[in-house]
Amino acid sequence: MTTPMTSPKTVVVAATLDTKEKEALFVRDCIAAWGLNTILVDAGILGQPTITPDISRAEVAQAGGSSIEQLARQPKGAAIAGQGDGLGRVVQRLQAEGKLDGIIGLGGGQGTAICTAAMRQLPLGVPKLMLSTVASGLFQFGPYVGSKDICMMFSVTDIAGLNVISRPILVNAANAIAGMVTGRQPGQTSTKPAVALTMLGITTPGAMAIKAGLEAAGFEVVVFHAAGPGGAAMEALIEAGTFSGVVDLSLHELTNDLCGGLVGVPDRLGALSRRQLPAVVSVGGMDILAFASLDKAPEQYRTNPYVVHNAQITHIQAGPDEMRAAGQAMAARLNWAQGPVIVMIPHHGYSEFNRAGRALWGAAGNQALLDALQTDLRPEIPVVLVEAHINDPAFAAIATESMIALIRGETPKTLAAKFRHS
Repeated sequence: MTTPMTSPKTVVVAATLDTKEKEALFVRDCIAAWGLNTILVDAGILGQPTITPDISRAEVAQAGGSSIEQLARQPKGAAIAGQGDGLGRVVQRLQAEGKLDGIIGLGGGQGTAICTAAMRQLPLGVPKLMLSTVASGLFQFGPYVGSKDICMMFSVTDIAGLNVISRPILVNAANAIAGMVTGRQPGQTSTKPAVALTMLGITTPGAMAIKAGLEAAGFEVVVFHAAGPGGAAMEALIEAGTFSGVVDLSLHELTNDLCGGLVGVPDRLGALSRRQLPAVVSVGGMDILAFASLDKAPEQYRTNPYVVHNAQITHIQAGPDEMRAAGQAMAARLNWAQGPVIVMIPHHGYSEFNRAGRALWGAAGNQALLDALQTDLRPEIPVVLVEAHINDPAFAAIATESMIALIRGETPKTLAAKFRHS
């Protein structure tokens, strides 16, 4: 009996070929040495390559509803956005046709913006690698990576020739994407319903107890680090219909968005207004503002109690005014939720440092947030005050039981009556 032959997998190599031609060809040939197919795409706008790619820049522009001539006449930012949109449509089509098993981009600032815009259009799990001159230093990676699994690799030198420094780095990049593609296993579809859960370092004990309880009940739990990109990724996946429920334990990103902290997410809780999903929502980390350091925080927060979390982040206590505003924003967003929602408030503290006797305990701020929720939430969304800290096993048990009950069809009001005096 003979084993059926399988076609080699395909890697898309994208670059602006008027300036990155030699490097792109070098990377393409390194990938081909693995026995993989390649598709070379020219993502440039100005200039002319001296080689013929598999997909030209004109085809990319046309996919985005424009032409190279039109893009060349536009302001640079608009042209880059247009070509990024066109490349995104090209790679989506290739992936749908079974002609894209992974993608690598090479670029400076312009090429990185175009290539990563396209990568963000591909599903999670498809290997994506961006070799970039701006993948280090003070550049913010959020606009490039978004909520997708894009691997950013620093090129060290400019991508402007093959030399003793650039050559091994290009080889490493080619081997990295080839290894991801050849080593990729077929996706294993779980038969268990999935529940999203948000966690921070300062809410980890509570989150891990909830995770264990839900897993014991037969659910697959997907944990998101609620430090900016994590919350944004969860919101996108909720909207895509990925989950059967969500335990949004840690809403740190909402307060930080309102107050200009490092980890703010503008549309936090927004997906619940666009997808009918059972939700248990709490206030983990809403008492804390994250800044790079005390001296880099806005002046009005510099006299607040604080804790240095690590070399990159200092936790500053949110005062009653900030907590009240956060509660009002939380209520306003939850009032648009389509599915059943219950809000769980841990009376003894909202984070590990927000506990009686700890550095960031703030009873007045906690009460201000609670008052705003009780005042502003619509009657169908009950607030349950639990006599526990957010990291206590008792709170985790109630949150877990509530999530399971909501998924099984119990109403928030019934649950609230059950736990009212917990």
